Amino acid sequence: MSGLAGLGARLRSGAETSRSLVERALAAAERSTTGAFVAVQPESALAAAAAADRELAGGRDRGPLHGIPVAVKDNIDVAGYWTRCGTPGLGHHLAERDAEVVGRLRAAGAVVVGKTRTHELAWGMITPGCRNPRDPNRITGGSSGGSAAAVAEGIVPLALGTDTGGSVRNPAALCGVVGVKLEAGAVPMTGIAPLAPTQDCAGVFATSTDDCAAALAALAIPPRSGEIRAVGVISDRWAQRVQPEVAAALADSVEVLRSQGIEVVDVAVRHAELAPAASYVIMLAESAHEWFPATGVGDEVRDLLRLGANVRRGDYDLALSARSAIRAGLDEALRRVDALLLPGSPVVAPPIGAKLVECAGREVPVAAAFTAMTALASVTGAAAVSVPAPVDGLPVGVQCIASSTGAALHCAELLHTGSCRAPS
Repeated sequence: MSGLAGLGARLRSGAETSRSLVERALAAAERSTTGAFVAVQPESALAAAAAADRELAGGRDRGPLHGIPVAVKDNIDVAGYWTRCGTPGLGHHLAERDAEVVGRLRAAGAVVVGKTRTHELAWGMITPGCRNPRDPNRITGGSSGGSAAAVAEGIVPLALGTDTGGSVRNPAALCGVVGVKLEAGAVPMTGIAPLAPTQDCAGVFATSTDDCAAALAALAIPPRSGEIRAVGVISDRWAQRVQPEVAAALADSVEVLRSQGIEVVDVAVRHAELAPAASYVIMLAESAHEWFPATGVGDEVRDLLRLGANVRRGDYDLALSARSAIRAGLDEALRRVDALLLPGSPVVAPPIGAKLVECAGREVPVAAAFTAMTALASVTGAAAVSVPAPVDGLPVGVQCIASSTGAALHCAELLHTGSCRAPS
């Protein structure tokens, strides 16, 4: 499916209707073999599309999302849908009202066509049952893998996800789409199943930064203020532990920025090496507080919740203290530059079933590899955007981190549009 500008132009010219767009999305979801969707409701989606068409015909235009089909991760409430969070352990939760983020998209005219697959309780980086549209033998990443796959496959132009430890940025990087993690507190999390409330954030997926900007406007996220004049590349040793194709993509991104007159400098972020451990302890403790002892969950999540239930208060407090130190280090770095660059993932999408992945000459557990690059923004609450690099082969994502969502997206826009202009 095309981007929002093209679809909107066709809607407003009469070449398309919202009904035709929604019918096409529903048909594509039914044909899909990626496992991106866990539920669709054709009747309610088509009724909403008909209402959107009537409004346009009557002169009411809600903006770029008017009549556009969207998908929603299955840990986010959509009225009339079951919210299962990828687990039978929740029992039955039929949402009576939309989550705040869904309500804002609907108020902007968007039409929800279905719910997308998530790693169980959003506590993982794989999304079992979901296949990468770029290579069906490889994972999508997670936990918002279904939303990333739905956009990458072209079923919908826009999807909602959540990000606690990297769950938007990781699948965006592996599937080759743009994924935006909002800064902490940017939107209310009402109607979203919690995992670790002090790190939980909403996010969006699209194929372009322009489409993400339209979604953020609908979510009432302030646009950028000021220009990007200087960008920092994190020079700490942990940030260099990536596969060669990822390192090459990051180096190319630096040149794209420099070609637009932007100063790019090496930056060290004090205490950032503590981010993965601090984030993990916080997620363990807070998820156990929310869910332990959940019944009917899979072995992986059950073990994580048990581990979290045994986190001592002193260890949790130590992780919170580390968070404060890391946040101070990040704030210090962002006073020197307007945004930071980091890989969205240190590796390309591993094969389905892989437990280990080779990275910088070492074999490391898949989940540990993924969170190494996402933990900094996760634990500090910073905004971050993963934008696809123009590479041959499997997708590579470059992550832009900033103090506000508008600034992070602006940095990603410079990479995205600059890469499109650059000669191949």
